Amino acid sequence: MFTGDSEILDLTSTVLPIIGLCELFNCPQTTGCGVLRGCARPRLGANINSAAFFLLGIPLAILLAFHLGFGFLGLWLGLLTAEACCLLSMVYFLLQTDWFQEADRAWKLTRVDDGNLVLHSEAHHQQILVTV
Repeated sequence: MFTGDSEILDLTSTVLPIIGLCELFNCPQTTGCGVLRGCARPRLGANINSAAFFLLGIPLAILLAFHLGFGFLGLWLGLLTAEACCLLSMVYFLLQTDWFQEADRAWKLTRVDDGNLVLHSEAHHQQILVTV
């Protein structure tokens, strides 16, 4: 450690397991967010993150830390709760995804036609031909 202050060492040793759990939830939820982006649903991932952290995690962290006497540990427990909620929400939506439909849509969006890669933008109803 970079300090010999026993109070800081005690705080650090108290929250370190919670920080480790936060990372266990953070890594797969970040991957889930990337999968949602890849399925052209970035807004859903952003909404899940915003709700989990701003509507649940931060208020819970403040409640635990400053009103229920958990102190520094309460801040990290709020973050852990937000991470877990975020991950569970993303897993729920990913389990609801029709992967056959997603594969079909990906094929349609990136199909090859007569040696040219055809990129079709559904939003603008235009085709762009790129010679391969």
